[in-house]
Amino acid sequence: MPGVSGGMTLAFGITATERFTDCERLNDTEIGHRLRFWLDQHREIELAVEESALPADQIQPRDQLSSHEQRAFFDKLSDFVRSEKKAQRETNWQRYTDLDLGEAIKRNHVSGPYIHIGSTDKDGSRAYRYQFGRDDDESGNTDLRDDEGIFPGNRCILDVDSETQHFPIEVKLRSVTDPQITIQPAWNRLEAPHLVENILESCDTEIWLHELLNPVPFDRRLNAIDQIRATETKRNLLTGNRPIEYSVNKFALPDSKVELNEYQRLALIWADAADDVVCIHGPPGTGKTRTLTAYVSHAVSEGKSVLVTAHSNQAVDNLLVGDGTPGSPEKHTLHAMAQCEGSDMNVARIGKNSRNRVVQNQYLHRSASDADVVAATTSGTAQFEQNAFDVAVVDEATQASRPATALALNSAEKLVLAGDHKQLPPYCADESSKSEDMHISLFEYLLNRYEEDGAVLLQRQYRMNEAIAAFPNEAFYDGKLTTAELAQNQSVSELPPLVGLNVESQERERTHGHSFYNPAEAKAVAKQVQLLAENGVASEDIGVISPYSGQVSEIISRVNQLNIPNPGDVSVDTVDSFQGGERETIIISFVRSNDNGYSGFLEFPDEGPRRLNVAMTRARKRLVMIGNWGTLSKPAPHRTHKQSCASLYERLAAHIRSENRMHSPPN
Repeated sequence: MPGVSGGMTLAFGITATERFTDCERLNDTEIGHRLRFWLDQHREIELAVEESALPADQIQPRDQLSSHEQRAFFDKLSDFVRSEKKAQRETNWQRYTDLDLGEAIKRNHVSGPYIHIGSTDKDGSRAYRYQFGRDDDESGNTDLRDDEGIFPGNRCILDVDSETQHFPIEVKLRSVTDPQITIQPAWNRLEAPHLVENILESCDTEIWLHELLNPVPFDRRLNAIDQIRATETKRNLLTGNRPIEYSVNKFALPDSKVELNEYQRLALIWADAADDVVCIHGPPGTGKTRTLTAYVSHAVSEGKSVLVTAHSNQAVDNLLVGDGTPGSPEKHTLHAMAQCEGSDMNVARIGKNSRNRVVQNQYLHRSASDADVVAATTSGTAQFEQNAFDVAVVDEATQASRPATALALNSAEKLVLAGDHKQLPPYCADESSKSEDMHISLFEYLLNRYEEDGAVLLQRQYRMNEAIAAFPNEAFYDGKLTTAELAQNQSVSELPPLVGLNVESQERERTHGHSFYNPAEAKAVAKQVQLLAENGVASEDIGVISPYSGQVSEIISRVNQLNIPNPGDVSVDTVDSFQGGERETIIISFVRSNDNGYSGFLEFPDEGPRRLNVAMTRARKRLVMIGNWGTLSKPAPHRTHKQSCASLYERLAAHIRSENRMHSPPN
């Protein structure tokens, strides 16, 4: 073919793909870039990065597990999944029994009422058909899955509005066909099944359902663990019985269509060079998602099939579309790349639970078999065969447990993990498993199993004013982070970016839920919100963080009484709920205030610093921290200094005072 150069690629196996380009453009292509190094004058090149920053060919494990230890490792991993399943059931039972049915209805914690319409048999046992019958659903448009969280296969707590002692009971949802459901009691758990049967068969009975357990994610994780156990290469990676390997081609380093800084580009090189797994450590505001987008684009350009995944639907959609809207894609997202003129990147979103309009309109109904990039939650990846993809990219990987991430590991030949193990670990329902570190992420586990040199660090942050970033940088990231020029001095009017308020008041404890709250601190928070509003900060740009749900309620009540525009738009939530979020301004209320130094979980030696890190790194322009710094800085009487992170709060208070930013507001 005159004037063109090209060939056949076998990236997808037997079926070859023709790829041709104009000779004039050959130098801009991957093949042209590689061919020029056949010439002697191109052998010696100046690398765009320091050679010492490139990954080693091999990263060796700290130790190796024997055959017996390998079996024990996978057995413990499976036992952890089962214990989490059991703990989830027990937690939801306790959550419901802490309320009566009337209170649960009032708080919208239950679904219903459902009205009896018939009986049937399922697998030789009696089951019952009910129809959703809420008064405000006259149109019959309620989607039981999306609106009520009712899914077939789930276990629920069923209760009736009567004084009978035989309720609540456990039931299984056998089918869900709007507006009807079929439920089957756990007959083997009932003391008086005939009495329960009489009540459930009555046409006058109205039932209510409270979540108990969705067994599907747990069963999927157990299956993935079994498959990895049976696959030598994946088994040896998890047990440290082989090195992590990289293949760096210094003469053909990957290029990016996305603008990257030097640290992000280095992470792209690491990800491209990894043969089996790589960990990208992305502290807050360092452009982790942008880096992943660049890698996915590069992998697709090389003909690789890519799975992008995360532990939640929201995290998956954020990686896919960011804050983009149907008419305005966010720059440097996969959505923007897929919509770019001339792009042939085909993206499909798997699963039915996305709440994002862009995803729903553009990607939700596409076929995974035709896509270059498939997006799904880690649980959703269970539908794919082992090694169905060339590479799986896991965002927020440090918020997903090892069994959850095992699903992605099983689905792809290579794993790219991105997250921040210096922030909160995955949720763990079983406290005993937490004490044994069974709940840590695969990301953190691999750094412990191999070497922390096995992670590449994104070192420039674009979120926080430099004064806000200073303490977290030194305390949590060994002083390795730098602040981008555009963020260094950003502020709210003339207000200082970092402030501490010392409020020596008395903490209180709620009778229901036993959560702590502090009215004096809540009052101080409200004054700070008022100050921000007076300085032109919109309510939606203000975030308030407290570690205690009792204080969250107290603060919401105070803020809603303020004479400011849209007080309900001020985000008030717990530390855990704010992880991954950011606001122009953040106010933290630590709550605990007593003479003995009791700070509860705030001073736990591992969890405490991570929780403080999350809270401090949400703000862009102003951070206000309110607490009794004497209480926070003193270990509780039953804890030694090693069992407490009170010294961290002491250092933080000293840092704030050194900047002359610690104040004691008048009573």
